[in-house]
Amino acid sequence: METVRNILVTGGGAPGAPGIIKAIKRSSEKIKLFSCDIQENTAGKFLTEKSFLVPPGNDLDYIDTILQICIEFEIDVLFPITTKELLPLSLAKDKFNAIGTQVIVSDFENLQIANDKGQLYKHLAKHGIAVPTFAVANSYSQFTSAESKLLETENKYIIKPCVANGSRGFRIIDNKVDENDLLFNHKPNSTCISKAKLHSILKEDHFPPILVSEYLPGQEYTVDCLIQNGETKLIIPRTREKMNNGISVAGTIENNTEIIKYCQSILDILPLDGPIGIQVKYSKNNKPLIVEINPRIQGTTIACQGAGINIPFLCISKSTSCSKYNDLPIKWGTKFIRHYEELYY
Repeated sequence: METVRNILVTGGGAPGAPGIIKAIKRSSEKIKLFSCDIQENTAGKFLTEKSFLVPPGNDLDYIDTILQICIEFEIDVLFPITTKELLPLSLAKDKFNAIGTQVIVSDFENLQIANDKGQLYKHLAKHGIAVPTFAVANSYSQFTSAESKLLETENKYIIKPCVANGSRGFRIIDNKVDENDLLFNHKPNSTCISKAKLHSILKEDHFPPILVSEYLPGQEYTVDCLIQNGETKLIIPRTREKMNNGISVAGTIENNTEIIKYCQSILDILPLDGPIGIQVKYSKNNKPLIVEINPRIQGTTIACQGAGINIPFLCISKSTSCSKYNDLPIKWGTKFIRHYEELYY
């Protein structure tokens, strides 16, 4: 399998960066790895050949800064792993192609849909793909209307910004929430909130467009997908059995054919490219429904290494030799846990 030589991994300070960098390094000694981040001292800095300080992905100078790095260090592949830079990089793909740098990012139009949960749910529903019951609220009155309809059949529901990174803004609204219990018996990162508390927040100030959706009580999965040259190469579900600040730290690689087929139906009508993460959760009727799409590599994607699949390496390879998706020896049933590891300097 032919591989490229110089790789620039962005987001060197992201939680998933060390694992992604190590997975690529483990795959080939011929690869020279570089990293960049908006902060100076990151794990990526000490795990790669050289690191660079760059503006945030949505900064006007970001693209020019990255272009100059790619030119000077003859970068073959730019591997973005954070959300804010995806749309700017997608718009600038031709500029990078002109200097011989491949950017692992989806095309702009479909990327916009995937990044906006409101647009995503509407797009999937329009094409007959099952999604949770939902509404998009741009004002407090729209929110109360959406909430009233959900509470006709549901005891609790969820909200989250249509455009957000990680678990920012995600809350489970439950009338049975005990605020005293939350304060004294739970860590501050609890995602539960009472209806009264939420209303007091939303009616006092403006807020970004939010998705108001049914609560899905069943097992949650992260599905690691890989699309190359328009072909789906991998769809690998893994259970989210334990989370830390929204990041999966324990689970099982599971050959769940129901979820695999559901994700393939999503990818069929929303063409994306590269590594894609799809969050899926089972409804009260025991049906898998989408939570969100992360149109980039997931920090915990490296868990698939335990099942014999090095997705970060496959991403930067020229092609993956699958005649159909999952046509590789995957060790289904592999369990994983993640833990902290220190670097000293």
